[in-house]
Amino acid sequence: MPDQIGLTDRQPSYGTFHEVDRNDQNGGGGPEMVSENGMNEMEKTSSKKLKYPKSVFFIIVNEFCERFCYYGMRGVLALYLKDSLQYSENNATIIYHMFVMLCYFSPVFGGIMADAWLGKYNTILYVSLIYAAGNIVLSFGSVEALSIPHKELSILGLILIAVGTGGIKPCVSSFGGDQFVLPQQERQLQRFFSVFYFSINAGSVLSSFLTPMLREYHCLGSNEDCYPLAFGLPAALMIASVVIFIMGSPMYKKNSPQGNIAIQVSGCISHAVANKIGSKENKKHWLDYAEDRYNSKLIADIKVLLRIIYLFTPTIVFWALYDQQGSKWTFQASRMNGDLGWFTIQPDQMQTLNSVLVLIFIPLFESVVYPILAKLRLVRTSLQKLVVGGFLAALAFLLSGILELRIQQENPTLPGSGQSELVLYNSLNCSATINGIPNVPQLPALDFLDLNGISSEPANVTLSTDCAGSWSGTLELKENKVFSYMLLIENNNLSLTQLNMTEGNNEMIKSQTSTPKLKILYTGVDQLSILAKTTDNIRNFTIDYGSHQSKQITMPLFGWYSITVNGKFIADIKLKQGGIYVLMLEGNLDNMTSKLLTVVKPNGMSMLWQIPQYVVITSAEIMFSITGLEFSYSESPDSMKSVIMSLWLLTDSFGNIIVLIIAGFKLANAAYEMFLFSGLMSVVMLYFIYLACQYTYVDRSQRGKEEKDEPVIEQTRI
Repeated sequence: MPDQIGLTDRQPSYGTFHEVDRNDQNGGGGPEMVSENGMNEMEKTSSKKLKYPKSVFFIIVNEFCERFCYYGMRGVLALYLKDSLQYSENNATIIYHMFVMLCYFSPVFGGIMADAWLGKYNTILYVSLIYAAGNIVLSFGSVEALSIPHKELSILGLILIAVGTGGIKPCVSSFGGDQFVLPQQERQLQRFFSVFYFSINAGSVLSSFLTPMLREYHCLGSNEDCYPLAFGLPAALMIASVVIFIMGSPMYKKNSPQGNIAIQVSGCISHAVANKIGSKENKKHWLDYAEDRYNSKLIADIKVLLRIIYLFTPTIVFWALYDQQGSKWTFQASRMNGDLGWFTIQPDQMQTLNSVLVLIFIPLFESVVYPILAKLRLVRTSLQKLVVGGFLAALAFLLSGILELRIQQENPTLPGSGQSELVLYNSLNCSATINGIPNVPQLPALDFLDLNGISSEPANVTLSTDCAGSWSGTLELKENKVFSYMLLIENNNLSLTQLNMTEGNNEMIKSQTSTPKLKILYTGVDQLSILAKTTDNIRNFTIDYGSHQSKQITMPLFGWYSITVNGKFIADIKLKQGGIYVLMLEGNLDNMTSKLLTVVKPNGMSMLWQIPQYVVITSAEIMFSITGLEFSYSESPDSMKSVIMSLWLLTDSFGNIIVLIIAGFKLANAAYEMFLFSGLMSVVMLYFIYLACQYTYVDRSQRGKEEKDEPVIEQTRI
């Protein structure tokens, strides 16, 4: 296959070409490539429309399979680290983000390897094998029934996956771009990047729905989940990705690597800096001081490289916002209600809306939005699209911050300075009157009172009932603390038993995963073994002899649970998203009754209120990410395409670092953090406008003219 972009020997309709002397044909000039019918190559290229390269379909299907693998694996990774490998939530979060950062940092090495040594095809092939091996290792390491070092194998698998996915990221899209002839197929190239991005999100949509479902099965010795299957399917898709990529090999246009470009660039820059320091002459550009050792073509390419890097710098903040769909926005969804009546949305499923919208928006923007904006002369160039996309991202976080303020109005209020909270549970069949704490209503029968904001001083209290006499005593109340007591009959006398708050105030804080919390109270003294069962999940509660209570447990799902006590069915209860519940048991096993108390109300705001911010962030993604891919490829020198594509991906890695830095400040209010990101994005895009106004586009019609020492540039236009 020919190495240079242009006509290939797979276009027989163009005729066979041979050299003729223009002195014989036209009375002078040098040799020219002329077809048998006397038409030169450039005329033939422009006289007949080039066929769309079939090879790109193999590349697009390959990308679909690879993205299915990546997003399917990543979608359940955080839960696997926490629940299966038993990392703490904080450590699991750190490992997760380190993995994502490595995935977007390793493209730098993949790009250098492709442009300098192996070429794009070989780099994709060899690194994909490492990628597939990493998925196999991760799947194997997740089999609980095997006596193997699960943590070590899983981390090894993640490292191999990060190296693999990062190594091919900058190569696949640019390798697809290599299949087109420029400038004749510039429009087809732009459509390719849209279809390429479409395949990414199609794989993401399917995998993000399917792999969580596979995880819920029981297999290979696990009683609660099946991570080997959840990781195994992505591994199979990655293997299929390699096979499909190899199948297209005879059709690919494979450009040869052009030397160790990284060493050449670093050498040229360092030599120019050294010469500038010791030189007294003034040159137009500081890189021109390297002219004594490096050719002008390399110097011109490095100038383009540095201009693009300089332009990319502000885009880092965009990825800091975009990647929080999987963290901040998911946590926000966990504090909302996903019950639609006929279907219940899981918090981590809301991310899928982004991928679904991408599939809808790509053809919509290509066929409707962009033509209208161009006709109105509002948005016509790549940099203009990037600017609009950045401001849309800022708007999305402004909307999410406003929504967060509304959600916080439903959160339980914990006691503040000088205050305490008292929760009283009444297990009796009659109400109780409380004296000693002012303005307290009656404590209902078989119910509870939540007294928040009362004095933090110990209180002398008398509880009077119609069915069990009275109780007098002192209740210990401390500042910023929650105390709970249960009113019951012990040894035929009224008693007030303090419940052991082993989790402290956390018993009144909603779960971060939107799942409900349940605690069980018992008026008797027997030891109870209690099971709360759904179709696929079981949670065990134990009440020790005389303790009257179980530990509070975060339930795996919301919905209906069947309660059995010592093997005997007691009741069916329904737990809703985000709710905190107490199940009160009364009587002996032969005649046991139950009542479910809602201690903290379940989430009230519908998750559908997140749709506006997802619509806006997806619009931003279409205008920013897809445009950035096409801009990176089309503006970069031929010798540095994979390197510059990797630098575009590297901005995503740095974006994650910004998230971690800001998260380290631990702002008191999540809404304020979202407003901070929105403001930061807006300020950065103002600076980006300034940089864009200074940028000059490369004239792609002059790319192939080797006699030009520098790329021809068009007039400055944002």
